[in-house]
Amino acid sequence: MVAVLTAWIMLIPIPGHASRLVHPPVAIPSTASGATKDQVAASSPGAAGRPEPGLPDPEAFYLPDLRTLQPFDLSLQLLPGGWRYLRLANTIWNNGQGPLEIIGEFDPASNAILVYQQIYGENGVLSKNRVGEMVWHPTHDHWHFDQFTVYELRYLRPDFSPGGVVASSDKLSYCMMDTDMVDRKHPQFAPGRGYMGCSQRRQGLSAGWGDTYHAHLDGQTLDITGLPDGYYVLISTVNPDAMVLEEDYRNNSGQVYLEIKGKQVEEVTLAEIAMASCDAGFCR
Repeated sequence: MVAVLTAWIMLIPIPGHASRLVHPPVAIPSTASGATKDQVAASSPGAAGRPEPGLPDPEAFYLPDLRTLQPFDLSLQLLPGGWRYLRLANTIWNNGQGPLEIIGEFDPASNAILVYQQIYGENGVLSKNRVGEMVWHPTHDHWHFDQFTVYELRYLRPDFSPGGVVASSDKLSYCMMDTDMVDRKHPQFAPGRGYMGCSQRRQGLSAGWGDTYHAHLDGQTLDITGLPDGYYVLISTVNPDAMVLEEDYRNNSGQVYLEIKGKQVEEVTLAEIAMASCDAGFCR
């Protein structure tokens, strides 16, 4: 009898589109050159803190809310030498009141393309905040925003408590553009694509739109060579370092449970994992 290897991670559920609450715009000082993450966290909807007293006349501004759909189109890629890779497709989308818009500017001192997030207020762009760098992706042949997402494969301990990471993509670069309509009922949704290219000058995600990276693309893999067969959970997290300012950082991950068995991978539910564990003699 072989023990069943399982995996799991704790996530905050994403509410359904129909139950989404439309919050009033956040406020920052109109004289500020850029909002810090602490300012945003203190004034964002649902935050425990509040803006510090004595701020100048506030102006409304609108932030993105980045989320990740459940990874899909899972498959195993077997290569000579015993190498085994898990391939996946991934969709990041924007559920916020404002767009995610980044612009690249060349910095001669560092010889790098610096990335700034443009935050929109009621009267246009309100602030511009440094959030990272743009990098050239040689196999995709265009510009990416660096360290924007990460894929992780985790396991479950015998008591179903979270285990550690058994395979990781590290932090991946991303070209952001509107490729898929995710929530057409979003109050800020526009039927036309607002961001359509991978330029170093301007990229982004409109409210209600998503950006899908399909499984065949370079970078959509995890090296699972030598990993035992069993049950795992695959987690995709956008904005892992919270560099981009958002309405809510707690809903950035999407997950899918899966079974790896030989040359096959299959999506499963937590209930099916529990049932398999019980059938193997590990009922709790």
